[in-house]
Amino acid sequence: MTSGNPSGVPVPSRLTRIAAAAMLVAAGHAAQAQSAGELKVDGFLKQELSFNTMNWQDTPDYNDRGKLSMARTTARVNLDWKPTSDVSVVTKLRLVGEPRTAFLKHLEKMGAYNYGEADGRGNLMDLYNKNDISDVIREMYVDFPVGERARLRLGKQQIVWGETDFFAANDLVHGFDYTWRSFLEPANEELRKANIMAKLNIDVPELDGGIEMFVRPGWDRKSDIGTEFDIYGSRWSTQSTAGIDFRNIDPYNFRNREGDARDVTGGIRWTGLAHEINYSLSYLKTYWPSPMLNASSSLKLFGLPDVPSGVRTLGRGDTVGAAGELIYPTVDIFGATASGYSDWADAVFSAEVAYIKDAPYQFLSGGKGGPLSQAVAPGFDGIKKKDVLAWMLRMDKNIAATQQWLGTEKPMFFSLQLFDKWLQDYDKGERLLNAVGSGQRTNEHSFLLTGIFDLSYDNGRIKPNLVVGADLSYGGGFIVPSVTFELAKNWRWKVEYDKFWNDDIRNASKCGYPNAASCDSQSLFGYFNKRDQLYTSLTYLF
Repeated sequence: MTSGNPSGVPVPSRLTRIAAAAMLVAAGHAAQAQSAGELKVDGFLKQELSFNTMNWQDTPDYNDRGKLSMARTTARVNLDWKPTSDVSVVTKLRLVGEPRTAFLKHLEKMGAYNYGEADGRGNLMDLYNKNDISDVIREMYVDFPVGERARLRLGKQQIVWGETDFFAANDLVHGFDYTWRSFLEPANEELRKANIMAKLNIDVPELDGGIEMFVRPGWDRKSDIGTEFDIYGSRWSTQSTAGIDFRNIDPYNFRNREGDARDVTGGIRWTGLAHEINYSLSYLKTYWPSPMLNASSSLKLFGLPDVPSGVRTLGRGDTVGAAGELIYPTVDIFGATASGYSDWADAVFSAEVAYIKDAPYQFLSGGKGGPLSQAVAPGFDGIKKKDVLAWMLRMDKNIAATQQWLGTEKPMFFSLQLFDKWLQDYDKGERLLNAVGSGQRTNEHSFLLTGIFDLSYDNGRIKPNLVVGADLSYGGGFIVPSVTFELAKNWRWKVEYDKFWNDDIRNASKCGYPNAASCDSQSLFGYFNKRDQLYTSLTYLF
C-alpha cells in the first residue's frame, strides 16, 4: 500500500511515469507550435475509475458491490509531421497503466487469466498493462500523393467503413478489443485493433466519387486480428464465468486454415454522391469478428487415451486444446451504405447493408447437444456456415422543442438506430446459437433498437447524454445516462452509469453435466447480468 492514499489503491510508479511523459510532451508541444506547423502534437491524459454497483452472482462468498473494478491511467500522444506540404508522417502513441485493485485480486485468486501457469495463478495485469512497443504504437504510417488523383498510406493504421457506432455491419476491417471496456466505450478508435496495411485512395471527380482499396499483408501480431472478448474470467467476463480462463481447455489458434493471421486480407470500396445522396459499395475479405469455438474431434483429458467426441474439427485434424480452440474464420462481405437529408422529416436518414457469405455459427446437435456440450456448455458440437444479411436503418434529428421544454441552449440531437441480422435459408432445426456458452437459439431475424439523446447547457460546458438499447428478439437491454462537464479549457469530467437488464441468465449451479447445453436461453444482455457499473473519468487535453 502507498501511504497517504485514502482510497487504499496501490499506485505503481509506472502510472507516475505515464503522467510525467504526457506532461513533458504537452510542454514540448507549446515550444513546437512556433515551428511553422511542421509538427503538430496533441493528445490527452485520462484517469478512469469504474465501480461495481451490484453483487455478482458468480463470485461466491465475496461482496462485489462498491468494489473498484478499474483504475486506468492513459496517456495518448498524436504526432503529425509534414516534411512537405503534401506528405504526412503520423504516429499515435498510447501508454496505459492500472493498479491491481482488490476486486481484480479476487478474480485472479479465482483463476482469472491463469492459462499455462503451473501453479494456477496468472498475472491478470498482463491483460491490462500491455505497454510493450507494439502496444504503445497504436498507429504509425506515411501518407503521400501518387500522381494528381491518388494518395497512398503505408503502415499501421485504422480504416473505418460503415454508418453506425454500435453493432457494425460493414465496419469489420479490424477487430475490436472488448477487454478494454466492452461495447460501452464511445471512442471506437480506442477499441479498434490497428493493422499494418497499404491503402490507396483515388479520386474520380467525373463520377462524383472515389475508390478506396487496401491490402493487409498479414504482418501483424497474431493477437491483432479478430474481436477480443473477455474469455479470461476478468471484469468483463460474461455472467457465470468470473474467474474462469477458457484458454485452459480452448486456447486461441491463429494458424488454423479457416483463419490464419498470416493470410492476406483486404477490400475495395466506391464512395460517391448521387442526387444529394451519399452512398458506398464495398467488398471486404476479413476475419469474422467473434471468436468461434472449434470443438475437438477427440477428448484429451487428464492424460487419458484420446476419446472420439463425434465432432468434425474445422481447418485441421484436431484442435490445439483439450476440448477445442478459438479461431477467427475469414469471410467475404459485400456491403452498401447510403445517407441523405430529408426535407419532410428535417432529419438525416442512413442505411447500411452487408451480405456476409458463409458466416460461422455454433450449433447444438440433437436434443441436448453432444457429450462436450452436455459436460461444458452449448457450442461444443461444431460450426455451421450460413449466409447472413445484416442491415441498419438510422435517423438523426435535431429537436428544437427541448429549448423550451428542457431549457437547452440548442436543439437536442436525437439518433434512432434499428439493426437486424437476417439468416438466409433459415431452418429452426439446425439449432444455431447466438454465442458459445449460452443456450439461446438464433432466430431468423435478430432485431436491436438503440437511441441516443444529446443535450447541451451553459454554452456547451455541461452535456447530458442518454443512450438506450433494447433487444427486440431475445429480450433485455441497456440504459447509459451520463453527463460531461467542461471544467476548464483543457479539462473534461464525465460521470456515467451503465445499467443492463435481461430476460434470462445462465445459472452455473444448475448447468452441470448432463444439462450444461440446454439449461438456459441466455442471450446478449444476459451476459451482463449483475455487471452494472458506475464510471467516471477526468481528462486533460493538450
